Amino acid sequence: MSRILKRPMFRKGGSVDEGIITVGRKNYEDAGPVKQDYERRLGILTEAAGKGSSPKQDLYDMLIQGGLNLVSGTGAGKGTLGSIAESFKKPTAQFLQKRPGEEAYQRQLKLAAATGALGAEDARKLAAIKKTGNQLQKDYSPQRVYFETYKQLTDPKAAKFGGGTIQQKYPEAFAEFAAYIGPSIQKNNQLKSSFIGTVPTDNKGAFKFTEMVSGGIYFKPDTKKLYQRDPEKNIIIEYDPYTGKKLRELNLNK
Repeated sequence: MSRILKRPMFRKGGSVDEGIITVGRKNYEDAGPVKQDYERRLGILTEAAGKGSSPKQDLYDMLIQGGLNLVSGTGAGKGTLGSIAESFKKPTAQFLQKRPGEEAYQRQLKLAAATGALGAEDARKLAAIKKTGNQLQKDYSPQRVYFETYKQLTDPKAAKFGGGTIQQKYPEAFAEFAAYIGPSIQKNNQLKSSFIGTVPTDNKGAFKFTEMVSGGIYFKPDTKKLYQRDPEKNIIIEYDPYTGKKLRELNLNK
Protein backbone atom coordinates (compact mmCIF):
# COMPACT_ATOMS: atom_id res chain seq x y z
CA MET A 1 0.00 0.00 0.00
CA SER A 2 3.01 2.31 0.13
CA ARG A 3 2.31 3.05 -3.53
CA ILE A 4 -0.84 4.95 -2.63
CA LEU A 5 1.05 7.95 -1.24
CA LYS A 6 3.39 8.03 -4.23
CA ARG A 7 0.58 9.20 -6.49
CA PRO A 8 1.06 12.78 -7.78
CA MET A 9 -1.89 14.13 -5.78
CA PHE A 10 -0.07 13.33 -2.52
CA ARG A 11 3.27 14.91 -3.29
CA LYS A 12 4.23 17.84 -1.12
CA GLY A 13 4.38 21.20 -2.88
CA GLY A 14 7.91 22.54 -3.31
CA SER A 15 10.94 22.15 -5.52
CA VAL A 16 11.28 20.11 -8.70
CA ASP A 17 10.39 16.40 -8.31
CA GLU A 18 8.75 17.16 -4.95
CA GLY A 19 5.85 19.45 -5.76
CA ILE A 20 2.22 18.55 -6.26
CA ILE A 21 2.29 20.10 -9.73
CA THR A 22 5.61 18.67 -10.86
CA VAL A 23 6.18 15.85 -13.36
CA GLY A 24 9.47 14.27 -12.26
CA ARG A 25 9.09 11.05 -14.26
CA LYS A 26 11.53 9.55 -16.74
CA ASN A 27 10.71 8.77 -20.37
CA TYR A 28 7.62 10.99 -20.26
CA GLU A 29 8.10 11.91 -23.91
CA ASP A 30 7.60 8.26 -24.87
CA ALA A 31 4.34 7.81 -22.94
CA GLY A 32 1.92 7.91 -25.89
CA PRO A 33 -1.54 7.96 -24.22
CA VAL A 34 -0.28 10.10 -21.34
CA LYS A 35 1.25 12.66 -23.67
CA GLN A 36 -1.93 12.78 -25.75
CA ASP A 37 -3.92 13.44 -22.58
CA TYR A 38 -1.36 16.09 -21.58
CA GLU A 39 -1.70 17.87 -24.92
CA ARG A 40 -5.49 17.73 -24.68
CA ARG A 41 -5.47 19.23 -21.20
CA LEU A 42 -2.92 21.87 -22.19
CA GLY A 43 -5.16 22.87 -25.09
CA ILE A 44 -8.16 23.24 -22.77
CA LEU A 45 -6.21 25.27 -20.19
CA THR A 46 -4.65 27.48 -22.86
CA GLU A 47 -8.01 28.13 -24.50
CA ALA A 48 -9.59 28.99 -21.14
CA ALA A 49 -6.76 31.15 -19.81
CA GLY A 50 -5.48 32.65 -23.09
CA LYS A 51 -2.23 32.01 -24.93
CA GLY A 52 -0.49 35.20 -23.81
CA SER A 53 1.99 36.98 -26.04
CA SER A 54 4.97 35.41 -27.84
CA PRO A 55 8.60 36.58 -27.44
CA LYS A 56 8.62 37.58 -31.11
CA GLN A 57 5.49 39.72 -30.75
CA ASP A 58 6.83 41.39 -27.60
CA LEU A 59 10.08 42.16 -29.43
CA TYR A 60 8.16 43.66 -32.37
CA ASP A 61 6.15 45.80 -29.97
CA MET A 62 9.34 47.06 -28.34
CA LEU A 63 10.93 47.95 -31.69
CA ILE A 64 7.78 49.67 -32.95
CA GLN A 65 7.34 51.72 -29.77
CA GLY A 66 11.02 52.65 -29.69
CA GLY A 67 10.90 53.66 -33.35
CA LEU A 68 7.83 55.81 -32.77
CA ASN A 69 9.54 57.48 -29.83
CA LEU A 70 12.59 58.18 -31.99
CA VAL A 71 10.50 59.70 -34.80
CA SER A 72 8.55 61.85 -32.35
CA GLY A 73 11.76 63.46 -31.11
CA THR A 74 12.36 61.65 -27.83
CA GLY A 75 15.91 62.34 -26.71
CA ALA A 76 16.36 65.25 -29.11
CA GLY A 77 19.56 67.17 -28.52
CA LYS A 78 21.42 64.18 -27.07
CA GLY A 79 23.05 63.13 -30.31
CA THR A 80 22.23 60.09 -32.44
CA LEU A 81 23.14 57.42 -29.91
CA GLY A 82 21.62 59.40 -27.06
CA SER A 83 18.34 59.80 -28.93
CA ILE A 84 18.19 56.07 -29.72
CA ALA A 85 18.99 55.13 -26.11
CA GLU A 86 16.34 57.49 -24.72
CA SER A 87 13.71 56.37 -27.25
CA PHE A 88 14.17 52.67 -26.45
CA LYS A 89 14.70 53.03 -22.70
CA LYS A 90 11.06 52.64 -21.61
CA PRO A 91 10.03 50.03 -24.27
CA THR A 92 13.06 47.90 -23.37
CA ALA A 93 12.25 48.06 -19.66
CA GLN A 94 8.66 47.01 -20.39
CA PHE A 95 9.88 44.10 -22.53
CA LEU A 96 12.29 42.84 -19.86
CA GLN A 97 9.62 43.10 -17.18
CA LYS A 98 6.94 41.33 -19.19
CA ARG A 99 8.81 38.28 -20.52
CA PRO A 100 9.54 36.49 -17.19
CA GLY A 101 5.86 36.74 -16.26
CA GLU A 102 4.74 35.34 -19.62
CA GLU A 103 7.22 32.46 -19.37
CA ALA A 104 6.10 31.62 -15.81
CA TYR A 105 2.49 31.69 -17.02
CA GLN A 106 3.26 29.16 -19.77
CA ARG A 107 5.09 26.90 -17.30
CA GLN A 108 2.09 26.91 -14.97
CA LEU A 109 -0.23 25.80 -17.75
CA LYS A 110 2.13 22.99 -18.80
CA LEU A 111 2.64 21.75 -15.24
CA ALA A 112 -1.10 21.77 -14.59
CA ALA A 113 -1.76 19.75 -17.76
CA ALA A 114 1.03 17.27 -16.96
CA THR A 115 -0.17 16.68 -13.39
CA GLY A 116 -3.73 16.08 -14.52
CA ALA A 117 -2.62 13.62 -17.19
CA LEU A 118 -0.35 11.67 -14.85
CA GLY A 119 -2.99 11.57 -12.12
CA ALA A 120 -5.52 10.20 -14.60
CA GLU A 121 -3.04 7.51 -15.68
CA ASP A 122 -2.48 6.45 -12.07
CA ALA A 123 -6.24 6.21 -11.54
CA ARG A 124 -6.61 4.15 -14.73
CA LYS A 125 -3.97 1.67 -13.57
CA LEU A 126 -5.62 1.35 -10.16
CA ALA A 127 -8.99 0.73 -11.82
CA ALA A 128 -7.39 -1.98 -13.99
CA ILE A 129 -6.05 -3.71 -10.90
CA LYS A 130 -9.50 -3.67 -9.31
CA LYS A 131 -11.00 -5.34 -12.39
CA THR A 132 -8.65 -8.33 -12.29
CA GLY A 133 -10.73 -10.04 -9.62
CA ASN A 134 -7.65 -11.29 -7.76
CA GLN A 135 -6.58 -10.65 -4.18
CA LEU A 136 -5.44 -7.12 -5.06
CA GLN A 137 -9.08 -6.15 -5.46
CA LYS A 138 -9.61 -6.69 -1.73
CA ASP A 139 -6.40 -4.87 -0.83
CA TYR A 140 -7.47 -1.79 -2.80
CA SER A 141 -10.98 -1.50 -1.40
CA PRO A 142 -11.86 2.09 -0.34
CA GLN A 143 -11.90 1.07 3.32
CA ARG A 144 -8.46 -0.48 2.99
CA VAL A 145 -7.07 2.54 1.15
CA TYR A 146 -8.46 4.87 3.83
CA PHE A 147 -7.02 2.78 6.65
CA GLU A 148 -3.53 2.42 5.12
CA THR A 149 -3.33 6.08 4.11
CA TYR A 150 -4.39 7.32 7.53
CA LYS A 151 -2.01 4.88 9.21
CA GLN A 152 0.98 6.11 7.22
CA LEU A 153 0.14 9.80 7.63
CA THR A 154 -0.21 9.47 11.41
CA ASP A 155 2.92 7.37 11.90
CA PRO A 156 5.01 9.33 14.48
CA LYS A 157 8.25 8.22 12.84
CA ALA A 158 7.15 9.49 9.42
CA ALA A 159 6.01 12.82 10.89
CA LYS A 160 9.30 13.28 12.69
CA PHE A 161 11.36 12.41 9.63
CA GLY A 162 9.32 14.55 7.22
CA GLY A 163 9.15 17.57 9.48
CA GLY A 164 5.36 17.82 9.08
CA THR A 165 3.76 18.07 5.62
CA ILE A 166 0.32 19.36 4.64
CA GLN A 167 -0.76 15.71 4.31
CA GLN A 168 0.40 14.93 7.86
CA LYS A 169 -1.40 18.02 9.14
CA TYR A 170 -4.72 16.78 7.70
CA PRO A 171 -4.42 12.97 7.71
CA GLU A 172 -8.16 12.29 7.84
CA ALA A 173 -8.85 14.58 4.88
CA PHE A 174 -6.14 13.04 2.70
CA ALA A 175 -7.16 9.52 3.69
CA GLU A 176 -10.71 10.36 2.56
CA PHE A 177 -9.28 11.86 -0.62
CA ALA A 178 -7.31 8.70 -1.41
CA ALA A 179 -10.22 6.36 -0.75
CA TYR A 180 -13.29 8.27 -1.90
CA ILE A 181 -12.85 11.84 -3.17
CA GLY A 182 -10.07 11.09 -5.67
CA PRO A 183 -11.97 8.23 -7.35
CA SER A 184 -15.11 10.42 -7.48
CA ILE A 185 -13.16 13.13 -9.28
CA GLN A 186 -11.91 10.63 -11.84
CA LYS A 187 -15.51 9.62 -12.60
CA ASN A 188 -16.58 13.23 -13.18
CA ASN A 189 -15.29 14.48 -16.56
CA GLN A 190 -15.81 18.12 -15.62
CA LEU A 191 -13.73 17.83 -12.46
CA LYS A 192 -11.24 15.33 -13.88
CA SER A 193 -10.14 17.54 -16.78
CA SER A 194 -9.42 20.54 -14.54
CA PHE A 195 -8.17 18.95 -11.30
CA ILE A 196 -4.61 19.95 -10.35
CA GLY A 197 -3.94 19.09 -6.70
CA THR A 198 -3.98 20.65 -3.24
CA VAL A 199 -4.51 24.39 -2.77
CA PRO A 200 -1.00 25.94 -2.60
CA THR A 201 0.32 26.90 0.85
CA ASP A 202 3.08 29.14 2.15
CA ASN A 203 5.91 27.98 4.42
CA LYS A 204 3.63 28.38 7.44
CA GLY A 205 0.87 26.21 5.99
CA ALA A 206 -1.52 29.06 5.14
CA PHE A 207 -3.57 28.48 1.99
CA LYS A 208 -2.77 30.79 -0.96
CA PHE A 209 -5.80 31.05 -3.25
CA THR A 210 -4.10 33.68 -5.41
CA GLU A 211 -1.43 31.17 -6.47
CA MET A 212 -4.00 28.78 -7.95
CA VAL A 213 -3.90 28.43 -11.73
CA SER A 214 -6.92 30.18 -13.22
CA GLY A 215 -9.59 27.61 -14.09
CA GLY A 216 -7.81 24.78 -12.26
CA ILE A 217 -9.63 22.84 -9.54
CA TYR A 218 -7.92 22.22 -6.19
CA PHE A 219 -8.61 20.20 -3.04
CA LYS A 220 -8.64 22.08 0.30
CA PRO A 221 -8.12 19.56 3.13
CA ASP A 222 -9.49 21.60 6.03
CA THR A 223 -12.93 21.83 4.38
CA LYS A 224 -12.70 18.67 2.20
CA LYS A 225 -14.11 20.69 -0.68
CA LEU A 226 -12.87 21.61 -4.16
CA TYR A 227 -12.10 25.19 -5.24
CA GLN A 228 -11.57 27.06 -8.49
CA ARG A 229 -10.25 30.62 -8.95
CA ASP A 230 -11.94 33.11 -11.30
CA PRO A 231 -9.53 36.09 -11.53
CA GLU A 232 -11.86 38.17 -13.69
CA LYS A 233 -14.55 38.20 -10.99
CA ASN A 234 -11.93 37.97 -8.22
CA ILE A 235 -13.78 35.06 -6.62
CA ILE A 236 -13.22 31.46 -5.51
CA ILE A 237 -15.86 28.92 -6.49
CA GLU A 238 -16.53 26.05 -4.07
CA TYR A 239 -17.63 22.62 -5.36
CA ASP A 240 -18.90 19.43 -3.77
CA PRO A 241 -16.04 16.91 -4.30
CA TYR A 242 -18.41 13.98 -4.85
CA THR A 243 -21.00 15.47 -7.19
CA GLY A 244 -19.17 18.44 -8.72
CA LYS A 245 -22.13 20.65 -7.76
CA LYS A 246 -21.32 24.34 -7.33
CA LEU A 247 -21.89 25.23 -3.68
CA ARG A 248 -21.02 28.94 -3.37
CA GLU A 249 -18.81 31.82 -4.48
CA LEU A 250 -16.31 33.45 -2.12
CA ASN A 251 -14.98 36.98 -2.66
CA LEU A 252 -11.17 37.07 -2.54
CA ASN A 253 -11.19 40.59 -1.07
CA LYS A 254 -12.80 39.36 2.14
